[in-house]
Amino acid sequence: MRIGMVLQTTIPPHDIRVEKEAGTLLSEGHEVHLLLEGTAGQPDEEMWEGMRLLRGVRMSGAREKFHRYTFNFTFRDGLWRRAMTDFVRSRKIDVLHVHDLPLVGEAVRVGRAEGIPVIADLHENFPGGLQVWYTSELKKKTIYNFGRWSRYEKGILGEVDAIIAVVEESKKRLEGIGIPGDKIFVVSNTAHRKGEESPVDPDILEKYRDRFVISYVGKFSTHRGLDLIISAMPELRESVPDILLLLVGDRNKPYMDYLVRLVDRLGCGDVVEMTGWQTFDRIWSYIHASDVCLVPHQRNPHTDTTIPHKIFQYMMLGKPVLVSDCPPLARVITDSGGGLVFRYDDPSDFAAKVRQLRDDTDLRAKVSESGREAFLDRYNWEGTSGELVRLYENIGRRPGGNS
Repeated sequence: MRIGMVLQTTIPPHDIRVEKEAGTLLSEGHEVHLLLEGTAGQPDEEMWEGMRLLRGVRMSGAREKFHRYTFNFTFRDGLWRRAMTDFVRSRKIDVLHVHDLPLVGEAVRVGRAEGIPVIADLHENFPGGLQVWYTSELKKKTIYNFGRWSRYEKGILGEVDAIIAVVEESKKRLEGIGIPGDKIFVVSNTAHRKGEESPVDPDILEKYRDRFVISYVGKFSTHRGLDLIISAMPELRESVPDILLLLVGDRNKPYMDYLVRLVDRLGCGDVVEMTGWQTFDRIWSYIHASDVCLVPHQRNPHTDTTIPHKIFQYMMLGKPVLVSDCPPLARVITDSGGGLVFRYDDPSDFAAKVRQLRDDTDLRAKVSESGREAFLDRYNWEGTSGELVRLYENIGRRPGGNS
């Protein structure tokens, strides 16, 4: 089957979710073609991780800004619709697999015109995410209005042939807005076991050898709870003298600047280190250097229905995991026994859980072992990607399908 994925961004950098799915489908004997945006200096066509890339959409800065406003009011984009039509025809695509909610509408229109099925791959609760990704109240009342996006989501998802959700809580949310459960496939955002083979930088391990390191690895944004864990550091410094909070990431300068100011105001710069953005191959070394790994997300409709793959990376490497009480995070940690859960809005509860893990070496060893065993048993990509395979088997068995 020739699968035509659509991604409204650029590669590189890596998109781990897309690459994991493509790798599984390629291993099943399918061809995977990926239509995405291109930037200056990138070739129009390229092989990438086994996918056949087509950079069929290119925008200047002015065009991108115009697109953002017109699309968010109309949910239509003629540039992407034409690109998808050309993509389907030139690559002889059998099924359109569109990543994330925004372009699902155009994919449905192209799919119906060309007589091919459409799969909506929802990485997250997009209407809910718009309310936490942006701080402008004016934008959230207009172009990112929750009601408008929710109506678009409900209407357009009723027209697709299948939906991929990343977590059971997301499936339940979609069923709650009227989407039939039998067309929703949960493909959890787990990690590849091959991450165990990633090289480790001994200099990074040595740098943090004498500290009790609690770390967060990933993007920085307001809903990820990094300000709360920083606010707990003055208290933790008094009770855990060797503690160090290691924040690995950024790519959000306004929020990064806010965190730097918060650290300065609290006077805890000696126990907080921000490494800046690191390449994917280096993050493994920071995880290995950590004593406890964190997923401190704030609770909201977005984080209550999604899950980051970092939690599974931590479990894979046998690290104790401390998470906030967002339902998907708490469910995985409770089921696996791989760590502890703290109240998302309570710095003192966070600090207490850190001290518990610091002081009880037997507990740390127990949750480390339990989390790793659960990863190997049921929380690895090699196992959870079976739902993706099943979805495409179902598509292939339909009249006119190509197996």
